[in-house]
Amino acid sequence: MAASPMDQFVTLSSALTGIASGILAPGIDPIDIKQTYFDTAQQADPTVFGQLLTIVANNSTLPPQQLADLVLQQSGDDVRFLARAIMLAWYLGNWYDPGDLKLYAGPNPPPTPIAFRVITMNAYTKGFAWSVAQAHPMGFSTNIFGYWSAAPPSLTDYIGSGA
Repeated sequence: MAASPMDQFVTLSSALTGIASGILAPGIDPIDIKQTYFDTAQQADPTVFGQLLTIVANNSTLPPQQLADLVLQQSGDDVRFLARAIMLAWYLGNWYDPGDLKLYAGPNPPPTPIAFRVITMNAYTKGFAWSVAQAHPMGFSTNIFGYWSAAPPSLTDYIGSGA
């Protein structure tokens, strides 16, 4: 049976971020942030998003590192920069226009900071930059009072064994 578009998106996202698929898309997921990111990326450029999912479908047997390399190094600028925007969404909870990312990656980037938008409040609090830093966003924590008195859990507790 072929993987669903969401499964392909999670596979792609895991390969790009190095975060385990089961952590990106847990079995019980009341917030369903993956759907928010899926919808945001699809709305940004439906054609290129379809190309990304086709690359995943056609290369489903590749190890995650090779899939990421294929997407980021061998599939053209449109695919590359949409994939970068997806990575940034997972880590930062922000959406960066792929065209802007391409402009800022060029030899003469604009002198102003790159524009972005916070996708949703949940995207901000669920950004994996916090997990990788073993921290939490200001003003939001699911930890119990006094959590700071003990060493943090290992990084694999936050992101899994990786892609």
